[in-house]
Amino acid sequence: MVAAPMGVNAAGPDGPGNPVGNPYAGYGSPVAGPEFVGRTAAVSSIRNRTFASLETASVSIVGPPRVGKSSLARHVHDRFATGLSVRGLTFVPVWITVSGCDSEQSLFRELAYAVQTWMSEHGAHADRLEPLYASLSAAGSWDDMRMQLRTYLRRLRRLGYQVVAVLDEFDAARNIFRRSAPYEFLRALAYEPDVRVALITTSRRGLAEIVVRSTPELSTFPQIFGLPVVLGCFDTRELTALVARSPHIDADLEQPLLAWLGRETGGQPFLASALLSVLHDRWAIHGVPRPAELPRHLGEAVATCSELTVRHHEQMLELLRDEDRLRILLEVLFGPQVTARPQDAERLAREGIIRPSADGWAGFSESFQEYLGLLERRSDDWSLWQLTETRLRAGLTTALRAAYGDLWLVKLKECQKRLIEECENRQERVRRGFGELAADESPLDYAYPHDLLAIIMMHWEQLRPTLGHSKDGWQERLQLIARVRTPMAHNRRSGTSPLLMEQFRQYCRDVLRWLPRPADPEPSPVSSEHRAPVGDVGAGPVDQGTVDAGVQG
Repeated sequence: MVAAPMGVNAAGPDGPGNPVGNPYAGYGSPVAGPEFVGRTAAVSSIRNRTFASLETASVSIVGPPRVGKSSLARHVHDRFATGLSVRGLTFVPVWITVSGCDSEQSLFRELAYAVQTWMSEHGAHADRLEPLYASLSAAGSWDDMRMQLRTYLRRLRRLGYQVVAVLDEFDAARNIFRRSAPYEFLRALAYEPDVRVALITTSRRGLAEIVVRSTPELSTFPQIFGLPVVLGCFDTRELTALVARSPHIDADLEQPLLAWLGRETGGQPFLASALLSVLHDRWAIHGVPRPAELPRHLGEAVATCSELTVRHHEQMLELLRDEDRLRILLEVLFGPQVTARPQDAERLAREGIIRPSADGWAGFSESFQEYLGLLERRSDDWSLWQLTETRLRAGLTTALRAAYGDLWLVKLKECQKRLIEECENRQERVRRGFGELAADESPLDYAYPHDLLAIIMMHWEQLRPTLGHSKDGWQERLQLIARVRTPMAHNRRSGTSPLLMEQFRQYCRDVLRWLPRPADPEPSPVSSEHRAPVGDVGAGPVDQGTVDAGVQG
């Protein structure tokens, strides 16, 4: 959700000295009140379940990164956790950022501290609770703390108070709670009628997933929440409300700006607010552009926010990868759908990660779709390189054996001692690490592309009858492959470009076409240097028929 403290600029479109606030300047921070836009259905659901019923219910707010979970919690907390409940109990609002807690007791102690502080500041029964709070503060063990807190909250309830506690960033509980007892205690505080603390959690993952990652023990904690409030991207009405907060937008700018935000952000609140903030900073200095100049301004705003956009996309993929759902996302968008089910696509749509398109599904924005396309292409490129690398080693072994017989490795050691020793050292490190599990392989299985090129160049006259083509042709192809392989192996975008990657693919196909068929079974790379990058997806074996068809084509 958008944060919008009203900053003051030095100049506005009407000239210096006319301050015009940027309502998007604090994008990324939680907001509430008049700065909060949209989420009508979510606000209504939380109000009805937690604040407008006789039995205050706990609610979980779930959604991907930077979609406005904390803002929604802050908004309903500030708006509704005041005055009296339906039962006539006085609301006591509490906000706890779970990621700031460092132990299973710290969250509960912070709960008591926040309640006692509120009671003291409002001059209401704090003195009657102080002895109980002192006993709680002095408690050392988990059991003692638990009993003292329960006693304190029971007394608070009998005095006529209703605690509503937001547990923000609740994903962190999986690192703080290492057994089911803290979850069960939270459940008891929220469920038992004589305590009845209303909980509002915000998290990227569902509560059941968080509990499973914390402890192998079973917990009924998630069951008290019912269906989560799932946040996705803004719809058209909400995006229109966001744009309407601008002091600059008129009828001529509104529609093209909305169309542009829809394409670039898909209504993602954080990204839309960031782009609008950049535009307003620019317009406060230079004035609002004429319609003909608007595309240039919009393009410059996208360029300014490019790193922020990529970082958001990476956070999204990190979450999906952690939940083992990234492959499902790629199957839904690019196919083939091997493991993805219709309900998987529907869940991704509810979370605002994908949206319906004319031919099925697409990423929530054009930039996210393009980013995922690059990811899918990188996976295919890595698989192509794995096949090329494996066949290159096997084909070179065949050519060396044809040139020097069974003593080919001895010949290499005589001519290129340092290169072969480095390969053998890598081989030995793998053997030490994996013991008997390490395959009995040739040192060439541990050679890098530039090593293989060096061997071909030094022994070209002897290898030419088997390898064919020209020495310069091999050198050109393997030099470029070696250049691209390193940034690709480490998932770095720097060092590559669309043109370079297309040339890389063509050169891999050339090498595959030029190589002789190996006489022995192809060795398979086992060292970490030769495997797909950690966390990469789709880097498994390539369908042989597909690659051969591409090579022949």
